[in-house]
Amino acid sequence: MNVLIIDDHTLIREGIAMMVKSMRPEAGVWLARSAAAGVEIADREHIDFTFLDLQLPDESGFVTLERMKRQHEQMSVVVVSANENRSTVIRALEMGATAFVPKSSNSARIKCVVQDLLDGKVSVPDSALAPDNARGDSAHDGTAEDEWNFTDRQREVLALLVLGMSNKMIARKLDIVESTVKIHVSAILRAMKVATRTQAVLEVARRGIVLPLF
Repeated sequence: MNVLIIDDHTLIREGIAMMVKSMRPEAGVWLARSAAAGVEIADREHIDFTFLDLQLPDESGFVTLERMKRQHEQMSVVVVSANENRSTVIRALEMGATAFVPKSSNSARIKCVVQDLLDGKVSVPDSALAPDNARGDSAHDGTAEDEWNFTDRQREVLALLVLGMSNKMIARKLDIVESTVKIHVSAILRAMKVATRTQAVLEVARRGIVLPLF
């Protein structure tokens, strides 16, 4: 497992690095204090997980996130930010982030995020998991995932959707045509009673569902 940590605060970089190494001593860890340095490392090394600060000295973390997901579609990106407003979390997820970690998080919370990633779960702050009133559909009752009756293929598509992949990326990964992916995504959203991919990701996080690992 290779992990990249992009943050201009030394304490944050080294703290996350220590956390990762305590859980996976064999993990390779790279540190960068700017977007440019982080992108250079990601282009050079095979990175599995990137912890990305949204407030970088040389460019917006959202710009870096978009670039990382475009150039390294298999990479899981964990956004780290002092701003944990719901709108910020949602925007990060919509752009392909797999997890969101508020900078107010303690070491136990960061450990949970790392473990969630290793377990194939999406991890977001509790504040982002509140029901979205705009949906006109309150939170589900918390019953088992079986209520959705997903096929194995739909579970695979949902897992890749949670990783922030586009329909084209999912099609390439699963070796199926893009139109088939669209059919699966539509069926998933309909079964979950949500309107958007981001709402599906939030529902996966709310229920703590474990999806297939890729």
